[in-house]
Amino acid sequence: MNAPSGAAQGAAQDAGQDSTQDREARRPERYLTQPGLADLADIPAVSRWARSGDVRLHVLDYGGDGVPLLILPGITSPAITMDFVARELTDLARPLVLDIRGRGLSDDAEDHSLDALAADTEAVIEQLELADPVLFGHSMGARIAAATAVRGHVPLGGTLLVDPPMSGPSRGPYPTTLAAFTRQLSQARRGTDADEVGGFWPTWPRRELELRARWLASCGLEAIERAHRGFESEDFFAWWPQVPGPTTLLYGADSPVVTAEGAAEAAAANPAARMVRIPAAGHMVFWDNPATALDLLRTALRQTLAPEPEAHSIPPHDSGAMTSPSTPSQADDVAAPDELTHAPGFLARRLYQAYLAAWLHDVDATLTGPQFAVLQIIGENPGCDQRSIAALAALDTSTMADVARRLENRGLLSRAPSPADARRKLLNLTEEGRATVHDANLRARKLDEELLRPIPAEQRADVLRHLAVLADHWERLGQQH
Repeated sequence: MNAPSGAAQGAAQDAGQDSTQDREARRPERYLTQPGLADLADIPAVSRWARSGDVRLHVLDYGGDGVPLLILPGITSPAITMDFVARELTDLARPLVLDIRGRGLSDDAEDHSLDALAADTEAVIEQLELADPVLFGHSMGARIAAATAVRGHVPLGGTLLVDPPMSGPSRGPYPTTLAAFTRQLSQARRGTDADEVGGFWPTWPRRELELRARWLASCGLEAIERAHRGFESEDFFAWWPQVPGPTTLLYGADSPVVTAEGAAEAAAANPAARMVRIPAAGHMVFWDNPATALDLLRTALRQTLAPEPEAHSIPPHDSGAMTSPSTPSQADDVAAPDELTHAPGFLARRLYQAYLAAWLHDVDATLTGPQFAVLQIIGENPGCDQRSIAALAALDTSTMADVARRLENRGLLSRAPSPADARRKLLNLTEEGRATVHDANLRARKLDEELLRPIPAEQRADVLRHLAVLADHWERLGQQH
């Protein structure tokens, strides 16, 4: 990896010129400046090294006598960018963070398949003599952790998977395009700063923006391209059902990568896994909502290190964490009481979880139900204000703001201030948004028919009427408290 010469020369170039960005991103060198290297002096970890074949792998070791916790970062996250997470776990475990091949100080390589990345993880565990480590992976790292656990070549103490990409064959594309990653890499290679990086990640803490500005150029374009290709060619669900316990899957409540539908499918595919929903967080959960995400991660880690017999779910958390219990069918002499299984709330939850999984398979893998509802309502009410759309979609204003922002970022709707009151946002569908609603609506209506198929046709209108009465009544009950 070469240090850049004259990095400031590129800073004056127009970052909006795609041809320039493409040339910058495709330069073969990986860059790390002296200020970037000096960042290593400010973290409480030492560098360790391992080899996987001819590939030299760099690891940050935070030391201690606890159970080893091997942290596997995401597609454009060198090890040092996970420092703020690792140092919050040193009282519970011995964190070690791996520079995934093609990133940070680790070597480049030709093979970036999940099997190759899992083999790297196994080499680190064996050569650093990590006894029964827990694997904790974010995004791409979560997929690597799952593959390593299923391969079973090294003994593990458990796995913590955070927002793993669930795209793959016959599924929707990965929400962040390769072009978006390339634009960020080109900025880093011509010289960038925290303010410019903040254009992509406006809510991140300042220190994390600065680290990304200095370290992103240490990532290889080929490594990013092949990982992104793997998100859509290697199916996470080919591994996930076989991941042994103890395992916990944590995901952002607003993540476009692990949607509510994806979480429901994951819970059904691996019933013994704990499922933890992190509120007010997207895919970059620890950067989006650091305090809550770290708190829930620490809880999951504690339970992994000291699992309770017959306990398969993290206790309810007042932040909105969602968990999934083990299924009663795991033992013939275990059954849920009738007062639970016949309770209306229990039945409603069963219906909702099953509906989410059906929506994922039959309607759209990347467009959530609330997003579809918002788009459909805007289509019928063009130019309506955001608050009114929220009320019609049964969303609170905070959730509506997040949904609208994400749909706008995907180019499905436009927002503009009202001429009468600039504080009010008026929403309209784009051409792409109208096409998306049309296609999804056709599939959704077919799903509606299938959902009601067990009910005789002459009774379906009554069933829907009763459901509407219950919905209205339950909403009033909720508003009273």
